Amino acid sequence: MLGFWVTPEDQTLPNPADLVDDAWDESERQWVAEYLNRGQFAGGWMGSSRCRICSRVNGYRDFTDGFYLWPEGLAHYVLDHAVRLPTEFFEHISQRHEALEELERDISWWRQNAANT
Repeated sequence: MLGFWVTPEDQTLPNPADLVDDAWDESERQWVAEYLNRGQFAGGWMGSSRCRICSRVNGYRDFTDGFYLWPEGLAHYVLDHAVRLPTEFFEHISQRHEALEELERDISWWRQNAANT
């Protein structure tokens, strides 16, 4: 799990305001935010959360990539507030993109099955 923030009930979680990095390159932030926005739906809540920095309504769903789980609004923190996520997560995204680029493309299954419809 990442992107879940400090609450009155759990003071051990990070405060997003402490993770702001105004020097973080905007194109890199955009890349991370796009990845976050493309996550798979993993569950929903009864109400929306609000951004801990600007109070904007920030979603009610959780997303996953099969390894990490994050709240729907995490991309907002990254893109609009430059909240930098751990280097380990950035490396995870890079490795997933590299693995996808290295996949062999095989269209034979599609050709065979599309002809049988």
